[in-house]
Amino acid sequence: MEREELSILSKKYLAGEASEEETARLLNWYNNYNEQELTALIEASEGETEALLEQRMHRRLMVATAKPKVYHTRWWAAAAAVLILLAAGGMYYLHESERPQNSSIAAGIMPGSNKATLTLADGSVVNLDSTGTGMLLKQGNTKVEKTASGEVVYKSDKTTETTVSYNVLRTPRGGQFKVILPDGTAVWLNAASSIRYPTAFTGKERTVSITGEAYFEIAPDAAKPFNVSVNNMKVIVLGTHFNINAYADEHTINTTLLEGAVLVQTGSESRRLAPGQQTRVKPGSNEIEYLKQTDVNSAIAWKNGYFSFNDEDIPSVMRQLARWYNIEVTYTDKSPEGTFTGEIGRTLTQDQLFKILSRAGIHFKIEGENRVNILP
Repeated sequence: MEREELSILSKKYLAGEASEEETARLLNWYNNYNEQELTALIEASEGETEALLEQRMHRRLMVATAKPKVYHTRWWAAAAAVLILLAAGGMYYLHESERPQNSSIAAGIMPGSNKATLTLADGSVVNLDSTGTGMLLKQGNTKVEKTASGEVVYKSDKTTETTVSYNVLRTPRGGQFKVILPDGTAVWLNAASSIRYPTAFTGKERTVSITGEAYFEIAPDAAKPFNVSVNNMKVIVLGTHFNINAYADEHTINTTLLEGAVLVQTGSESRRLAPGQQTRVKPGSNEIEYLKQTDVNSAIAWKNGYFSFNDEDIPSVMRQLARWYNIEVTYTDKSPEGTFTGEIGRTLTQDQLFKILSRAGIHFKIEGENRVNILP
């Protein structure tokens, strides 16, 4: 790739204006760059690019522990201009010869992908990642189709549907999936999650229940409020876009609002959210912690293809990685001290992922095909 084209693509990517094709070209160059080409680009780095990077780098590239590392400023800025790769990951702006090697890493750990199962009312299970496209089945007057992009769509005849059955869509560890509900509501499920919903919304309300994590874009219908049930908590939807993180192994159930309004209820307590706000509820508790301002982009990073960490401890980071890479994480002793801040892509290869952990100062040992033992 010519230096001028590389510079243009890098700036477009930083501005969020690169197309999928342009992003793919940038990633392909990154995966195949040679040291001479990178050095030439660094020497030709412009002040305007560095100024732009100053605003972007903290969130987009840095993967750090509590013990800060010192990098040469000019190298950091210039290299980051072309290697700001959410999909190829994190700290890979170093020379190839500087990248750590770990010969003990097995070859079986892969990033997650689109896969899920659909459990029908009669208990039968459809493996969605192995089915073809087109109509999968019909339930009453509702057709269930799988599109070429891999999502499942319910198409309900609202005028004639009288009987309703319930389906459950589940993603495994290492899976994610998108479903369009009968009312047109779009739901993205993160790994190890589920959603239970009717094949047609015929009553006065639209109610679903979830486990794990889900992002919703609600189809407007003033006559039928949309409710999400999770554990002992209910989210009454007064708006459109929101995310719920309710994994059983997390400390709180987090509801984050992007657009519109929602009302979070638990027991006798309730809290109405405006865009940019979040509630946190401890499982089994009726107390609602309210965050007047939160980073909504971080809350839905998983949906957009990357992990976002904000001063998170190692167990928190490893729980997220474990779900997506379907790995078992153990600790030889207590978990190491230190925190992560920054973003890495969810398409990292096994080799890239473990190199990032190594560079961040996390010591680990690979045991078997998918067990990662964190060392003191």
